[in-house]
Amino acid sequence: MATHALTSSYHTTAAGTKLHYAQTGSLSGPLLICLHGLGGSIEKFFPLLTYLPSTYHIILLDFPGFGKSPFPKQPSSISIANHVADLGDLISSLQRASSDSSARNGVIIGTPWTISELALLSVGRAAGHIPATRQRMQDTAAAVRSRGITVAADAATKSSFYEDTLERVVSPAAREAVRHAVLASDPEGYARTCEAIVALDHKGPKYENITAPAVFIADDRDMIRGMTWVAVVKSGHQPILEDVANVARAVDKLLGSVAVCSAAKALRDP
Repeated sequence: MATHALTSSYHTTAAGTKLHYAQTGSLSGPLLICLHGLGGSIEKFFPLLTYLPSTYHIILLDFPGFGKSPFPKQPSSISIANHVADLGDLISSLQRASSDSSARNGVIIGTPWTISELALLSVGRAAGHIPATRQRMQDTAAAVRSRGITVAADAATKSSFYEDTLERVVSPAAREAVRHAVLASDPEGYARTCEAIVALDHKGPKYENITAPAVFIADDRDMIRGMTWVAVVKSGHQPILEDVANVARAVDKLLGSVAVCSAAKALRDP
């Protein structure tokens, strides 16, 4: 396991979005970018950090309204498409700052992007076309606006996990970590992200078109269920909190395949 010291920074995109990110590892190494989901922040990846190789330039990103990234001055700018554009702006900035060509390659953990390797944790589908799901997310947004972020935090401690049984019990610390993360979110940022997730213009990716090495880390008791391979870990919807060792093994397998692919490419294109 590696020990990582994080450096906190901010980047303002061409669209005016102010993004907070933390970085560690080798500044000249290939990018390894970790992206959280709804109600998360860079803290989601802290348990995984020690398992990630320090040869990568590791970036942890807070999306607008979460962690230390402020809620944007133009609330309407919160959309999945704009998140992707802002991420691309940050990646371009990081690549320009590096003098090493290896930084042009990258791995993203958390969310799909035009990259060379991909790890998706507890991935869901675009669900704006499903009336019940769309209504549920819109109701959540409305509840946060009328009753405060606590209502979402309390709900997340249940929806992110599963019912305790004699066979398996959710760690109270894991539930509290999720509650703390959601409580730290900007309420309007949380509400607008709920709406963005089920926006009709947010379409799911065509997974069959992914050609890069990829790993899908699925939770065996997640309420959201749906060469590339699948790694099933023992958790609800918070795999890093409940089974970080098996998440790390899955990511390590992905990074190993990256090394093999890179070596093969070097032999093919000297």
